[in-house]
Amino acid sequence: MAVKLYEADGKVLYQVYVNVRSPDHPGQRAQRKVSGITSEKEAKREETRLIRECERELAARAAKGSSWGGVVDAWEQHLRAERSSQINSMTREDYLASLRNHTQAWWQRPAAEISIVDVKEVLAQLEAAGASVSFRNKMRAVVNRVFLFGIDYGLIKGVARSPAQGIRLGRREEKKPEILSITEIRRLLEEAKRLEHPWYPVWAMALLTGMRNGELYALLWSDIDWDNHVLSVTKSYNGRMKRVKSTKSGCWRTVPVSDELTALLRELKASAGERPEVLPRVSGWAGGDQAVHLRMFCLGIGLPSIKFHTLRACFATQLIRNGVAPIQIQKVCGWKDLETMQRYVRLAGIETDGITQALKILPVEEVAAQVVNLFAPKA
Repeated sequence: MAVKLYEADGKVLYQVYVNVRSPDHPGQRAQRKVSGITSEKEAKREETRLIRECERELAARAAKGSSWGGVVDAWEQHLRAERSSQINSMTREDYLASLRNHTQAWWQRPAAEISIVDVKEVLAQLEAAGASVSFRNKMRAVVNRVFLFGIDYGLIKGVARSPAQGIRLGRREEKKPEILSITEIRRLLEEAKRLEHPWYPVWAMALLTGMRNGELYALLWSDIDWDNHVLSVTKSYNGRMKRVKSTKSGCWRTVPVSDELTALLRELKASAGERPEVLPRVSGWAGGDQAVHLRMFCLGIGLPSIKFHTLRACFATQLIRNGVAPIQIQKVCGWKDLETMQRYVRLAGIETDGITQALKILPVEEVAAQVVNLFAPKA
């Protein structure tokens, strides 16, 4: 609070400014300013009046609970303190960045005043900006999560239901994953080896192990068990955080080392020197450029442009086509459930392979005639 003197048009005047913070929610405050007061006594009276006005405003806000920004801040502190939280630090920061970017207009508003119309407006703005259904659904879910937290912890008062509940955006359309045939896989590796491409050993390891990009980057020679012909996948490199962390699923797994993989590993070991990592530190890899190099090379040799993660899909689908049980592939690839596996089973076409042969609906003589005509010599 302050009473200040100033001059205007040759007159000495007073200005009153008050700033009152909520005792329960320090992030909330009410401010008032009045200028043009002609006497100090009047300025003091005005100061008292403005303080009480601010206190009434804060009391009215307190009856509704915290501001949206206050609830988000409290949720962040809760996640940081909750060690058992299933949200990892990177996901948490993504959520918070999205909330700050897309709900900033709500920040000073009492969270209890935010309605389903406000939530739909944010989602409509995202749609107009070209955001996918998947991202909009994720945004709706995180807003809902914060609201439920605020209600459960008494930060949002007088509200029993999140305004983000009940909003339906539809399901995202499942895209057919990129994939290479066995012929295209062989061509990719043959051309890369022939041209001595620096990414050849990385691509080959991905196709022979089904490991994720970060897992390949973090693989050490100490993870290779030469005697038992297995390698252990226990960690992954996070390019955004610039550090080695646990695998995506949080669990370690082993991958059988085939004869082909053994040959590749021995070749890499011969040139590794004192390097503790299995794979060479290819230029651009740590910066996340692995997909760019793969797409450029594929286009250059006439193959479909694929992302790096497609190599993992190729590994899975080829094993499925070779008759390996999905449950075994699930363990080797580190998937927690079979839901992801089912996409690759469909992609490989194993479930439907040959089933149309059971249809016998054409007249026998017509089928026979077509077979004869198909192989008859041309006149």
